[in-house]
Amino acid sequence: MAVNGKIDMQAGLTKVVEKAWSAFEGAAEFDSRATPAIPILFFGDLDAYFRSPLRVVTVGLNPSLEEFPADNPFLRFPAAEWIDTGDQTQYLEALSAYFHKAPYSRWFSSFEPLLKGLGASYYAGMPSTALHTDICSPVATNPTWSGLEDDERKALEANGGLLWHDLLEVLIPQLVVLSVARHHLERIRFSARGNWRDINIFKQKSNGDERRRPYKVSARSYIVGTDPGLFVFCRAGLVPLMEIGTLQKRELGEIILRELANGR
Repeated sequence: MAVNGKIDMQAGLTKVVEKAWSAFEGAAEFDSRATPAIPILFFGDLDAYFRSPLRVVTVGLNPSLEEFPADNPFLRFPAAEWIDTGDQTQYLEALSAYFHKAPYSRWFSSFEPLLKGLGASYYAGMPSTALHTDICSPVATNPTWSGLEDDERKALEANGGLLWHDLLEVLIPQLVVLSVARHHLERIRFSARGNWRDINIFKQKSNGDERRRPYKVSARSYIVGTDPGLFVFCRAGLVPLMEIGTLQKRELGEIILRELANGR
């Protein structure tokens, strides 16, 4: 990355970190905000992501309360336990160390087979390192997103949605994989290139049984900053990609990789 690019990226990071803390502090009025906690701007090794041949970002709604266990709230972010909100370096180091410490693997493992099909992972050992982000808010809540009151969701989204867009303009992903309820796609404000199109339909389960409801995977290109990125939508359940098994997730990763290679 050129020197000016590094300066621009650092300036962009500074702004989104400040906005993340502002969103977190603004949510203090709600009893649903996880406390003690920190805002989670992203999950994953930021430096490894930027060094990756394929920059992959996955997307959910907002962090789980499980990220801050009641008996040890900073188990997953030990470097952030006594953090000063103005210490950007320590904050980013705490986020980047997430998958090297004690990640909430039961949830993130739902994305891993798809990432492996792309030659990526949240963990070390693959050519590319993926990051996870949340489109609604960087603030962990109890109850989960669907259980929040409407006014709470609207307040969190007001800051969190803008923040997510600003973050992606810093990350400049080549691929964004969303596994959320479909109506959240309406919240994407980047400039679109074309319409959503189906790139695969799983009509059968991994064991060969017919699905009552085929699992459709759609894609659309958006301009993030000045660069095009492929956004892929996968229907979610209680966890991302819940309706398809490990082998089909990996197959899907390979299908997406071919879409990228064909410049679609």
